[in-house]
Amino acid sequence: LESGILLPLAIRGRVRHGRHFTFKSVLGDTAITLVAASVTGTFVDADKPYVAHGPWLQVLIPEDFIEIMATSLEPLNNPDQLTLPKTFFWKERKLAITILSDGRYQ
Repeated sequence: LESGILLPLAIRGRVRHGRHFTFKSVLGDTAITLVAASVTGTFVDADKPYVAHGPWLQVLIPEDFIEIMATSLEPLNNPDQLTLPKTFFWKERKLAITILSDGRYQ
């Protein structure tokens, strides 16, 4: 949940402005980076929006999807009102994000 709460900020504050945002696992060397289309030096592109490179996953968030994703993630702005686990699913993008309680991996 703690990391999930950062998702709206990552989308609206970083990706919307042409930047990237990386979630790094505290359990190992796994990382997930949300990437704006304007970011250079990435492995993702319009034809390959999801690319794993070793333990690192890059997820392309195209310009036309930023507002849709940000709006969908608005419930994370009120975490006390969430029923967990909570899955956000965008079928047309073949993307799902599940938010778990923090205690699940402690």
